[in-house]
Amino acid sequence: MATEPSCLPLLEVQHLSASIQGKRVLEDLSFACFPHQIMAIVGIEGAGKTTLLKALGGLQRPVAGRIFLGGESVEAMPAWEMVRKGVVYVPEGMRVFPGMSVLENLGVGAYLVRGQLKAGLERVCQIFPELKERLGAQAGILSGGQQRMVTLGRGLMSAPRLLMLDEPFMGLSPKLVQRFCNSFRELRQGGVTLLISGQLMQRVLNVAEKAYILEKGRITLSGTGPHLLKDPHLQEIILPL
Repeated sequence: MATEPSCLPLLEVQHLSASIQGKRVLEDLSFACFPHQIMAIVGIEGAGKTTLLKALGGLQRPVAGRIFLGGESVEAMPAWEMVRKGVVYVPEGMRVFPGMSVLENLGVGAYLVRGQLKAGLERVCQIFPELKERLGAQAGILSGGQQRMVTLGRGLMSAPRLLMLDEPFMGLSPKLVQRFCNSFRELRQGGVTLLISGQLMQRVLNVAEKAYILEKGRITLSGTGPHLLKDPHLQEIILPL
């Protein structure tokens, strides 16, 4: 049974700006992400998506603005403390540890929540039953799609309230994209809030209940994923790129 969304945001961003080596990358971003929602941030390469997720995950300090998690100000918190509070960031291109078993790879994700190791493993095997039979196998011999399942599962082992995924569909076949979309919906029903970023906009927007278009560090459009896919600006200017 799906968990009903709360009327109060889990994550709220107010006038957020960020710079890299003195160059402004994000400018005055404001948005909210509600519990048990699949939200998307999409844009072309260089739009600022990764910088935004790093700022939300405590990996980069914003130069201005506020970030609230469940009403608590968190923009100054380091990444490890954000993980403790349930904010988990899975970066683009995250790799498995090839010489370690699947089980050992998953266990790395639970280093801050060792008491929830068993529950986390059960959750991962429920979402990705393919991994249940491969727990003792070396992660490096798995297929590309299965390795992506391991990296996503590693994030789930941290018992996230908010799971942030940077380019989760990159390099996947259409069949695997659909498989992952189904997994994301299953996670949402299980109470996890998802924030997905990507430049493969059609794939990301198809699964998003709320979405924002990021262009040159600014939000230019917002709406449901299917609604934005029909927007003339997206169709004529962004998608052809």
